[in-house]
Amino acid sequence: MLYLGNHDRKYDQLTLRALRAADGYLFLGLAKEALAELDTIDPFEIENPAVLLGRIRILLHMHRWREAEKLSRDGLELYPGEDEFTVQRAFALHKLNRGDRAMKVLLAAPEWIRRTGILHYNLGCYEARLGDLKIARQCINAAIQMNAAMKKNAESDPDLEALWN
Repeated sequence: MLYLGNHDRKYDQLTLRALRAADGYLFLGLAKEALAELDTIDPFEIENPAVLLGRIRILLHMHRWREAEKLSRDGLELYPGEDEFTVQRAFALHKLNRGDRAMKVLLAAPEWIRRTGILHYNLGCYEARLGDLKIARQCINAAIQMNAAMKKNAESDPDLEALWN
């Protein structure tokens, strides 16, 4: 969760402590406690990209898809160069059964996402949910070629259940 490495910004000790505590709580499956930690952060820091991304991740764990999608969209407007907002927004849209919109968001994503395989993996999930298994299979195969570790995820991802047969 800690997106601190992506930013040149200095963080005050209280913000760092809250981000790390939230990360720990989320690791333990305690999403409400993680969110409560982020709520202790100074109001001047709440639009900080690391704080926004941390909050989005917690909201996704809590299945609060609409809030996560809105916050991701807001994050993209505030920090257009912070590509992680794109990935999080697409995932939230997918969970809201807006796979068509999620695909558009990902297809407009920067080039680095295409090189990691995450774009292809997510597109495969969206296509499978929308019923185009041929395209889904192609996307998942491309993702696995780019990152072999994705094969394990694909074998148990409920979004890809139709591909298992």
